Amino acid sequence: MSKMNIAYAPDENYVGLTVVSMVSVLDNNKNENIEFIILHSGLSNKAISKLEWVKKYKFCKIRYIKIDRTEFEKYPTVCWVSTAAWFRVKIADTCPDCDKILYLDSDTLVRASLTDLFNIDLSDNYVATYNYKCPNYMNLKSNSYFNSGVILLNCKTWREEKVSKKIKEYVKAYGHTVKCADQDVLNFVCDSRKFYLPEEYNYCEPYIRKTINSSKNINAKIVHFTGPNPNRFTCINSYKQEWLEYAIKTPCYDEFVNQNIYNIVTTYKKHQRNLKRYSLLSKITFGNTKEKYLEKEFTTKLILNSLKY
Repeated sequence: MSKMNIAYAPDENYVGLTVVSMVSVLDNNKNENIEFIILHSGLSNKAISKLEWVKKYKFCKIRYIKIDRTEFEKYPTVCWVSTAAWFRVKIADTCPDCDKILYLDSDTLVRASLTDLFNIDLSDNYVATYNYKCPNYMNLKSNSYFNSGVILLNCKTWREEKVSKKIKEYVKAYGHTVKCADQDVLNFVCDSRKFYLPEEYNYCEPYIRKTINSSKNINAKIVHFTGPNPNRFTCINSYKQEWLEYAIKTPCYDEFVNQNIYNIVTTYKKHQRNLKRYSLLSKITFGNTKEKYLEKEFTTKLILNSLKY
């Protein structure tokens, strides 16, 4: 079986989530030759120790690649991601021995074998991604947009066509117009050179009441927790309990519990007050406003009922 190369780009705060994601990969790809690639700008010995534990859990290889963070100092960022998100654009260039690499955000859960994914013929496409319709955004010719948390990269073509240089040139010319950091730039540069994956390979459960059970209709192979991270008690994703089953196997679980205890103590009363407020407002308002408060009431109830650590 050919090697599976799977890359992450965690900072210090996301190492625990990365470990859980790696364990889910190993548990669902038992007979594969797997090498994890960790892109970072400097991790503590404690963080490295957590990652190294994965090799004791099940056989795998881990490659560490240090990225110079200053290279991206002038690149656009947003409040919900760190500069480390840009490291993914360096994957192909820093791994010259790899023709194909799967990049995963740390807040992902792998639920199935990735063999079929790695066997996809990418032809001359730069990436394989799940895309959703997004007309009139960034003048994308495809009228479709992908979340960059799950990307299968065609590293060979990426290097041959100097895609990293194209990204750098786009940032220099249009970086001031970018709204979603690296994700927007990747979408523009790869717009006409992307293979379309089914939603099961990057399932992002909507954080709203009307569609909270939509996962029942999708056999998700890779779950991407795009709301609150699954290690937080405020996460109401329907796959959270399954994520916990992997988390409890790791040495990071106690840290997740302790952090949640702190967050519960400091915010639980606030959520209780909000629930009363939303419940009242949903009764005295009408139309879209009523729907909005019913939504908030429902999700707040789920949050308060999700204390299962």
